Amino acid sequence: MKRIITLSLLVHSIFVFSQQNLINVPSGEVTLKNKFFFQQQLNFNEIIQSNTTLDYGLGSGFEVGLNVLGLNFNEKFKTFEFNDSNIIDPYNPLVLINGLKQFKLSDHTSISVGSQFGINFIENKHHSDAGLFYSNFKVEDWLFENSNFVIGPYYNTQHYGGFTDRVGLWLGTEIPLNEKFHVLGESVLGNNALSYSSFGVIYYPVKWMPLTLGAQIPNNKANAYAIVFELTIIPL
Repeated sequence: MKRIITLSLLVHSIFVFSQQNLINVPSGEVTLKNKFFFQQQLNFNEIIQSNTTLDYGLGSGFEVGLNVLGLNFNEKFKTFEFNDSNIIDPYNPLVLINGLKQFKLSDHTSISVGSQFGINFIENKHHSDAGLFYSNFKVEDWLFENSNFVIGPYYNTQHYGGFTDRVGLWLGTEIPLNEKFHVLGESVLGNNALSYSSFGVIYYPVKWMPLTLGAQIPNNKANAYAIVFELTIIPL
């Protein structure tokens, strides 16, 4: 594959992060013991970006997993785009190990602490560490039954989130309209490549496979708009 240094606007326009996410904000959920969680996200802009997550539940509120983030394909030039030298932008693609611990505070509230840490993977050249570390406070059934709200701080390294702000805040909510359709909204605050507000609709053709369609709206001038599609497999 031809190696191309990704342009700043393209990377900023659709770079997102994954664990169990609403769209960009981790949901605060933990995978059930001995079960697998899978999420495939595709972002459409000047390029098509793939973000993949696979998690395994260890029990007692712990999960571990693997992320492959920022696999960017330029439809116009029919080639993948890599970045391992432009330090203004996130490095990509990234191969990361993730982990999460959830602490239940009550029947409806919890705190989770999570991280993703790994390296960019580009033909054995210029490998560098990249990481995300965060904590979420979650409230379940906060407006209606099965609705939830999360808020928390995050820290990202330069090769994970690109320019400027290493520390930020995010918040998000998911609200059911009925058994088949939910709506979601979220915002990632901070002057970096992660900073978007996103809105979407979740459709449950079956209980264990929600499909999400949403839009990312940039929270700073360096980022750009994108359409998001997610396929999620939830262990029951």
